[in-house]
Amino acid sequence: MPIVNLTYNIAEAHLSGSFGGAVIDCTAVSGGRAGTTTRGAGNWYLQNNALATSIHHGGDRFGPLPMGFYWMYPHESKKHMVRLEPFPSNYMFGRSGFLIHGRGKIGSHGCIVPGDPHDLHKVCAAVASFIKLRKTHPVLEVIAVGSNVDDKFFTA
Repeated sequence: MPIVNLTYNIAEAHLSGSFGGAVIDCTAVSGGRAGTTTRGAGNWYLQNNALATSIHHGGDRFGPLPMGFYWMYPHESKKHMVRLEPFPSNYMFGRSGFLIHGRGKIGSHGCIVPGDPHDLHKVCAAVASFIKLRKTHPVLEVIAVGSNVDDKFFTA
């Protein structure tokens, strides 16, 4: 099992960890166009629904990031984005291209979107600092633990 630097709990919409000289503890969303700035664009069922991580068909409303481990890389051209590269052991349901990024018109198709831009900037800086100091990439673990897992199941 890898050493985990950052954990994202889909069910509780929570991103946390301590690495690269920063402590991360914030609300973050994933999937169903969560984090969109377009009124009415979000899909309540797909947002942070750990049971919908495999959904990627039917337009532009995809489920959250599949559970598992991801290496974190600074985005090659966007200062405030982090690329997530899945471990080979992850079951990805044919999905790819995940990031940690800020809110926007489209929102999340499975990426992690911290609610506060300051938290996003802390994550980006921590990833860059970690890589510079350790010469390796930090690891994100995506889990689904908590009472909110059942909330989506019983309301579907």
